[in-house]
Amino acid sequence: MSTSEESLQTHPPLFDEEYSHLDAAIDVDTFNKTSVYNVPGYKPVHVELTHIVARVTGELPSDLDGVYLRNGTNVQFERTFQRLHAFNGAGMIHQIQIKNGMATYSNFYIRTPRFEVERQAGREVFTSIGDVAGGGRATLEKMKLLQKKIQAGKIPALSPLELTTGSTSIRYHAGRIYCLNEAGYAFVLNATFKDERLFFDGTGKLEDWSGEWDGPFSAHPRFDPDNGDMYNLSVDLNGRVLAGRITQGLRHSQAALHQFPSKGGIGWLHDFILTENYLVFPDISMRRNFSLLSEDKSIFYFDKDYPLRWGVLPRYFKEGDAVQWFTTKEANTIWHVINGWERVREDGGKEIVLYSPAFQWYPPDLPIHTPEEPPARVLKWVLDLEAGKVSEETLLIDHGYERPSLNLAKVSKPSQFCYLLDEHGDGYMGKGVLKYDLLREKEVSYLDYGDMYGGEALFVPKANAIREDDGYLLDLLMAEDKADLLVIDARSMTELARIHLPQRVPFGVHAVWLDQDDLAAVKRAL
Repeated sequence: MSTSEESLQTHPPLFDEEYSHLDAAIDVDTFNKTSVYNVPGYKPVHVELTHIVARVTGELPSDLDGVYLRNGTNVQFERTFQRLHAFNGAGMIHQIQIKNGMATYSNFYIRTPRFEVERQAGREVFTSIGDVAGGGRATLEKMKLLQKKIQAGKIPALSPLELTTGSTSIRYHAGRIYCLNEAGYAFVLNATFKDERLFFDGTGKLEDWSGEWDGPFSAHPRFDPDNGDMYNLSVDLNGRVLAGRITQGLRHSQAALHQFPSKGGIGWLHDFILTENYLVFPDISMRRNFSLLSEDKSIFYFDKDYPLRWGVLPRYFKEGDAVQWFTTKEANTIWHVINGWERVREDGGKEIVLYSPAFQWYPPDLPIHTPEEPPARVLKWVLDLEAGKVSEETLLIDHGYERPSLNLAKVSKPSQFCYLLDEHGDGYMGKGVLKYDLLREKEVSYLDYGDMYGGEALFVPKANAIREDDGYLLDLLMAEDKADLLVIDARSMTELARIHLPQRVPFGVHAVWLDQDDLAAVKRAL
């Protein structure tokens, strides 16, 4: 029996009169009845399937041979004791393996330590984003009661970094598959193979690189397309910006490079840009202050008087390196960036050009992927490195596009095309995908998703690709009672095939594609 299993079995019953009193005070059921998240798309599924053959319409490309993995939250209980939110719940991976024109579907929970504690308890135990983004003083009471139960030995004393659900994104690096949530450690999945099929049972381990990694790991690490190095930028609970680099050999370096104030610090650092020589991250106008809970508010607030800043760090950072700040004209908040690269002007001056969707304002309860989330606009910024200022700030698209993707071989390099999810319909998820030309600053083509919702149009390059857009877009489309994996020709923006999954899939976003070389590396790493 493992230490974690022993811990779960020796802890006495958790829920008693104190918890019942707190549950009654929070009154989650009443709140959730009118929640913007109380729609079929956010309802969880509780059946885990393994390699069920899926029906295909159209024709799957012969060179589309690999495994698609998409992450997302999935409440594991029939009744929830938390305020509904897109970020609440255990993580669940939805897997489609494609080979020789056929496809199989699997899904499984990400069995983190938090998942196992809560499964043993039979309900949610720990606080969630729904609590801190809207629970106010009730969240403070919940935190106090949790601490009391931990001190009494009724709840395993998991650290904040061990409380990750691993439910935001999924990434591959050097033969390992990481489930990520920027509030905690990375979670590495265990994998096995049988008859060339990839199998998971959701188990794995929290990764702190033998105790050398101190802090949360980003939901959106960036990868050098030439040597495969993985870069991390994240912010810990103390307001420190942590930078990390992990090589193909799994060696790593880490440094704390900036300290935000404890009050009014950055709301989140969800994504960042990798260039040839720099890590560039947004210091957003959404701020965070835990003391606001005592005022019965969300810890998050949008500061219209705090313009977006871009922080620039040396790519090969060391402890004590200073952030070079570039302040923009407007207050903006960013979830996901597109790309950025360095260039030299005709006068010899050096600059960085950046592209990203940005929100002009954002509600404190973080209603992401709902009609209450405001539309993002797509902007371009140019940073003059010598002058230390923003030399250009241009609005490219005044429409609600977000969750961009691109050919990842173009990360840190001049890229022409990106693919943007259209959230401007009814506000839930993506109603179509736009192909946009960054260099010409013009729309190229749009594909409508009809009556289904997409999460992220993931670019997968064709075998022996020549052009930047020689590839496919894969998006897991969701509806109330069905789910399809859509395969799009990225060059022509036409539908090629649909894989009809054997059960519906809840709303979710981020995915990864493992080609045959990646699968071979996973097998070698076993």
